[in-house]
Amino acid sequence: MSKYPNTFLAVDNSNTQLLPKSVNKIIFYGHSLSQADYSYFQSIFDYYNIYSENITLIFYYSKYGNYDIKEIAKDQFDKVSRLLENYGKSIPDKGKSLLPKLLLEKRVKILEYK
Repeated sequence: MSKYPNTFLAVDNSNTQLLPKSVNKIIFYGHSLSQADYSYFQSIFDYYNIYSENITLIFYYSKYGNYDIKEIAKDQFDKVSRLLENYGKSIPDKGKSLLPKLLLEKRVKILEYK
């Protein structure tokens, strides 16, 4: 018997899926987009096959602390670019073109949350 009877780790007895089978957009907010969290993004991107499917990725940012909103926007753009470039490396043959492809197809957006 578990020492913590009312808790569980990634156990779902309801037979429902954690993520819906199809979506047309994925929205991120309040996430560091750091390398430490890369595996979460990779799992989501793989699950939804973002290279081939018509899914828009929306990354929101907001002002915090004494930082200028333009600095925050640039930092968010850099982090999103790095995330998608790293993820693209995991896609055989086509991965190098992931970020340009998403940008040209207007399937990646970086927006201020107001």
